[in-house]
Amino acid sequence: MDLESIRLTETVVKGGCAAKLPAGQLKQVLKALTLPKPRELMIGTETMDDACLWDLGDERGLVQTLDFFTPIVDDARSFGAIAAANAISDVYAMGGEPKIALTILAFPTAKLPFEILQPLMEGAMEVITAAGACLAGGHTIDDDSLKLGFSVTGFVNKHQAWSNAGARPGDALILTKGLGTGTITSALKSKKAEAAWVEGAIRSMCTLNKTRDLLGGATIHAATDITGFGLAGHALQMCRASRVRAHIQMKNLPVLDGAMECLELGVLNKAHHSNASYVAEAVHYEGVSPAQRWLTVDPQTSGGLLLAVPPHEADALVARLRERFPLAARIGTMTQGEPALVFEA
Repeated sequence: MDLESIRLTETVVKGGCAAKLPAGQLKQVLKALTLPKPRELMIGTETMDDACLWDLGDERGLVQTLDFFTPIVDDARSFGAIAAANAISDVYAMGGEPKIALTILAFPTAKLPFEILQPLMEGAMEVITAAGACLAGGHTIDDDSLKLGFSVTGFVNKHQAWSNAGARPGDALILTKGLGTGTITSALKSKKAEAAWVEGAIRSMCTLNKTRDLLGGATIHAATDITGFGLAGHALQMCRASRVRAHIQMKNLPVLDGAMECLELGVLNKAHHSNASYVAEAVHYEGVSPAQRWLTVDPQTSGGLLLAVPPHEADALVARLRERFPLAARIGTMTQGEPALVFEA
């Protein structure tokens, strides 16, 4: 079989982080579980943070996460790179440095040739190596559809770890990447996307969320990465964990080329609707178009970091971030009030 002729997105029904279980239903299941929390577990499931944080008994904290999903693009090498960048992002979202990755691979031997594994894993290895981590093992199974991801271990000074629970009234909100991977990749699957749109989305998804070296002493009060629950879903989780309200200006949101065109054509997937349902009771729109509303709940794969920072530091930090993230932007402000989101035109 000619590997270049294989369209990975045609082998699955859902792709990338859009395949996540709905946030609302997941939250209800977790509420019903009694989860022990030993003293060493500094951050667990209580705030729906990106990863867990374990106190190693000295100045270090161990950051542990895992993430996997079905193909979101057709090219195997790109899919491998995106899967690795997406998994590693959870460590960066806690301010940590990734060190070890373990592969999670489900492979449909009846549908795809084994030869496709080489470019798939080469793409992943390029990203893992660029992050300063190493691939140390993994586990594979034969399955009906291709799924790839990684369990990633990193380390952080436990006194400098980030979570989504530290945002304060007055903080400025910064987003490091453009929005729109959900609708663009859905358009790819339905053959409605222009090649340049897909290429731009792939570049964004393959970009590591490494930001700590760009901070220059800036203060980060809270952080999370924007993935399958969309900007609205993850920002709302930050608001609830921090007990603050967010006001976000639509005109300031960074958007990937082609995203608004796709949304205006009505290119949506199931996660758009489940995300909208999840935030419906706590999100308010003022002068926002229907397509812009869908953008706020667009399920991101390997999306950017959302950072809550002191307002007087925000502009300088955005300037530094743009050295690596050209679409980084200051998008809003945290205020006092019942946890909620207000999107303003």
